[in-house]
Amino acid sequence: MTLRPGVLVIGHGTADPVGAAETRQVAATVASLMPDVPVELGFLEVIAPTIGDAVKRLAARGCRSIVAAPLLLFAAGHAKRDVPEAVAMAATAHGMSVRQTDAFGEIHEIVELSRIRRHEAIAARSQIAAPETVLLMIGRGSSDPEAAAQLRSFTEATLGDEGAARPRRVELGFVAAARPRLDEAIAIACDPSDAEVRRIIVQPHLLFRGHVEDQVTDAVASGRERRPGVEWIQVPRLGADPLVARALARRVTQIADAENATESLSRQG
Repeated sequence: MTLRPGVLVIGHGTADPVGAAETRQVAATVASLMPDVPVELGFLEVIAPTIGDAVKRLAARGCRSIVAAPLLLFAAGHAKRDVPEAVAMAATAHGMSVRQTDAFGEIHEIVELSRIRRHEAIAARSQIAAPETVLLMIGRGSSDPEAAAQLRSFTEATLGDEGAARPRRVELGFVAAARPRLDEAIAIACDPSDAEVRRIIVQPHLLFRGHVEDQVTDAVASGRERRPGVEWIQVPRLGADPLVARALARRVTQIADAENATESLSRQG
């Protein structure tokens, strides 16, 4: 990177102390990956430091521009509206320019980490053939009409070219604001008419610990009661894995690389 703006890592914010600590750990790892760039963490809501606090610290460190790097899995309401508005307000107060990274989407590091989490969850279990397995991917949910398509595409990316190892069925569910709802998705996954199913893997596509993961855990417990003869496996959240920090650092670098390329073309012109 030839440009040295400040990097504003943005967490959603949670009252769960574990989730908050995981967010801080990722921000610290991003800072270690970019030792020559000022990095500060700000939360969108619930807990401090706020986005305004973090921008103020970057200004105090001599930054006159910011790359806002939200820890968001998909481009929905927070990425399109809430984060840009909050960052713009804080940056304007300090006369700073802002660019924002894309949400993670299907970036390689997050796809790979999701795949790792799922494989780890079933590694020590009994051997059950893929045609006897249902994979239920759970998203946080959004009123954005693209939410379901984004989760479906991401899920397919994690399955890759598994071929014969592909689950019998792949279902989606959302905790809020999208359909099918979590309870509906659990009912679909454990449909008693599908007698050949012996294992249901429920994988919440979540970054950090919080109340959404608790809701998934409760739903899985309900599913076990509805169909106790099936093995239920809940895959852990992505968590503060170094791959999350690497994905965020790569998003920041992509912005710098694009700007450097634009500057180079401008000079050639």
